[in-house]
Amino acid sequence: MNKDEIKKAYNKLLSDKVSPQKRGYEFEVLINSLLSIENLEPKASYKPMGEQIDGSFFWQGQTFLLEAKWVKDKVPVSSIYSFKGKLDGKFHTTSGIFIAVNGYSKDVEDALRFGKALNIILFNELDIPPIFNNEVSFLDVLKFKLREAGDTGSLNASYDLKQKAKRISQLSTEFISMHPNNNSKSSNQNILIDDLLVFVEGLSDIWIVRNLLEQIKEHYSLSYKIEVLQGAGNVRQLPSLLNIYGEYEQPKAVIVILDDDQATLEMESIIKNVSEQLEKSSIPIKPMFLFIGENFKNIISSNDTTLEQLRNESTFERFENFIWEIAEEYHDYYDPETSIPDESFKGSMDNLTWNYEDGVLDGTDEYTGHPFEIKSIEDLVEHLNEEAIRTMHGEMPISWINEREYLDYDIEAREFLIENYIENIKKIGWNENDL
Repeated sequence: MNKDEIKKAYNKLLSDKVSPQKRGYEFEVLINSLLSIENLEPKASYKPMGEQIDGSFFWQGQTFLLEAKWVKDKVPVSSIYSFKGKLDGKFHTTSGIFIAVNGYSKDVEDALRFGKALNIILFNELDIPPIFNNEVSFLDVLKFKLREAGDTGSLNASYDLKQKAKRISQLSTEFISMHPNNNSKSSNQNILIDDLLVFVEGLSDIWIVRNLLEQIKEHYSLSYKIEVLQGAGNVRQLPSLLNIYGEYEQPKAVIVILDDDQATLEMESIIKNVSEQLEKSSIPIKPMFLFIGENFKNIISSNDTTLEQLRNESTFERFENFIWEIAEEYHDYYDPETSIPDESFKGSMDNLTWNYEDGVLDGTDEYTGHPFEIKSIEDLVEHLNEEAIRTMHGEMPISWINEREYLDYDIEAREFLIENYIENIKKIGWNENDL
């Protein structure tokens, strides 16, 4: 069966004329055929020791067990835990792929990510159609999901987030210009906050963002983009969405504005977990969740409200303080192309110990935990250069990296050492002239 035949058979299964039992069986056949075409060495459904396995495949030295559900209702978390039981006791390189054509109940990913540790990747209702309609390969979706799980901890990141992140990067940037007669709250008298990303629940909330920013234009110049979440529940997408967005642009901070109502209150633990997920992930971005009630909406929309009156409101105070912190951290003099390597040099040196008795610097590799020694200035410069390059690759957008043939911070590392550690270098017995 080729991909065109798979596409035709898949769309035939969408018909109500096919019985649920037959649909489930034939869908497993289609999955097996697709995996064969993509050279993933599939095995069809089998029953080891009485337990049903819908199939498996082998890729990059790892075995993936499959569970596929084409049922009317959303798949509950109990089904995922049942699948986990089939994975228990397997070799450590075995993982699970759960495929739910009609998606999962809203608590599934929250239970997986913040509950028991699971090695299961979820394919959902947004992933299946493009795969079986030949718009994207199964392997490309799998690689995307594995990368997101590794970077952000998201187990159910939809492949369509790639297009959504790209679309956000292409949105027109809005601007708030500083009033010419200002007495800035900050010591920096020309505060520009570039690339602020704001998410709101619905279209009607966009005016809140504009009104809030308009109130502080006497102190800040801002450029920002607004994206509509289309429901508070979609905050779960943010870690993966922001991770992918970083390939196009690197925002300074993200503000998520949600209604302060019962629905949001019920999501309190989810929002807290998403916030922690963002902080622990590889995404170099500062997030804030701002909850706005109807009373505050009325205040911010009034033409008679003054800035001083707004500052008596705790919601506005939180908002302005967050903007101020971002402005202080990313003021006009902050240039990521020079500041990030500089910060990397400082962090690298903080993790080294001057061993004056032996004439070396002692360190521990953060990835392997193995100790190492730096025995010369050249070794130290090389170490700082490599760490700076690694940091730039992690924090700068992919587009910026791709524009450069190579990165080299050898000269900057030497200048940094001359400025900050020349006395230590003399004391340890190295020749400062080597710098």
